[in-house]
Amino acid sequence: MEQITILARVFGSLFYFPLTHTNNLELVKAMGDSDEESLFSGLAQRMAIDGDIALATDFQQLFEGMDVMPAPPWGSVYLDREQVIFGDSLLRYREFLTQQQMALDTGMREPEDQFGLMLLALANLIEQQSDHVAARELLEQHLLPWGYRYLELVEKNAKTQTYQYLAVAMQQWLHYVQQELILTPADMKVYF
Repeated sequence: MEQITILARVFGSLFYFPLTHTNNLELVKAMGDSDEESLFSGLAQRMAIDGDIALATDFQQLFEGMDVMPAPPWGSVYLDREQVIFGDSLLRYREFLTQQQMALDTGMREPEDQFGLMLLALANLIEQQSDHVAARELLEQHLLPWGYRYLELVEKNAKTQTYQYLAVAMQQWLHYVQQELILTPADMKVYF
């Protein structure tokens, strides 16, 4: 579980903050510092090729929205019939967080069901509870039902190799976690 916790925290940061953010640059450098080919050395190589301007533009399009958001990073957009942020699925997720005595306050008025924030919450739940029941519930009920669809859209709509690569790597990691923890995602209809 320690490896899952570490990677949930790393991926959470990579999917919440711009890749050009100082913390993410340091994370990728620290995780990719080796002579052998690894996920993070591959990510660092692609970041160098794409460059800061292209990465910043792609982040803005994919995570903040310019005109149209081709891959909204909030669960309720995928799980609610109306495809809106702050929908019913977010309310259920907030209730879950309250039951876990967890508050996510980023200082901005934003939905807590943002993909990267959910990964950061997952890392905290794993660290707090030895039985990992809440972490499993977060994955099965709140993240996995829409996560793969979201990552497919990131991969399809990213303009940089870096975000395409990151989306594929995240899909593989989620699949690994799902198998490792023997998780069965809730049977929810994805609308987006």
